Amino acid sequence: MDPLYIIYIIKIIAPLITGIIALIAGLIELRLNPKNWLNRWFFSFFFSASLAHLVYSVYHLVIISQIVTSIGAVITQIFFNFIPISLVMTVFVLEKFPKVAMSLRYLGIMILIFTLMSLGYIFLPPKPNLTKFSLGIIDTDTNPYWFIFVNILRMGLFGYALFKYAMIIKKTDDEAKQRMRWFFIGILISIIGLVFNLLGGILRNTLIEILALILFNIGTITIVKGFFI
Repeated sequence: MDPLYIIYIIKIIAPLITGIIALIAGLIELRLNPKNWLNRWFFSFFFSASLAHLVYSVYHLVIISQIVTSIGAVITQIFFNFIPISLVMTVFVLEKFPKVAMSLRYLGIMILIFTLMSLGYIFLPPKPNLTKFSLGIIDTDTNPYWFIFVNILRMGLFGYALFKYAMIIKKTDDEAKQRMRWFFIGILISIIGLVFNLLGGILRNTLIEILALILFNIGTITIVKGFFI
């Protein structure tokens, strides 16, 4: 088989595995305490990651038309945008009372940021590379300036959450401190995965993107472990 198609198959299977792992992680956390807003937002974090990767796999596997491919790419990016939003909301829930975290001051601001990040993909949707599309291979082209802007914004949100978790660790003791440490390590690994994902997208290197998925999976499992402390 042509190496190009082998890499393409891996490019489809790897996100599919990530999507399943993230979905299981989210369901585990929600089941542990479905009424707790921290669990709910971590579930949202993993559920968004799961849907993003599953939709990504589907539109790369089921090739119908260029329009469907662009729509699938937009939906994928919208779910990706909600991942850091959900993570920052876990910080607000931990630092404030859940009722305060869910107020217009906090949740409202995050929804505005999410809307800003998502509107760009709606007005500047990723488009399939026509040459590869004719060969049955999906490779979308995104406006490079918007791609970099959104990913930097995502990094900023993840970085903010990471910093806040570091501060929370200093303020907590015993069992809670151990749990926060696992959250911190998991988030850090996930951020490194996102950096590799950004690098892979810029360089159009599938192997780097696969490494990013592996790192995100490790980060996901690490965060889940924190809930069992």
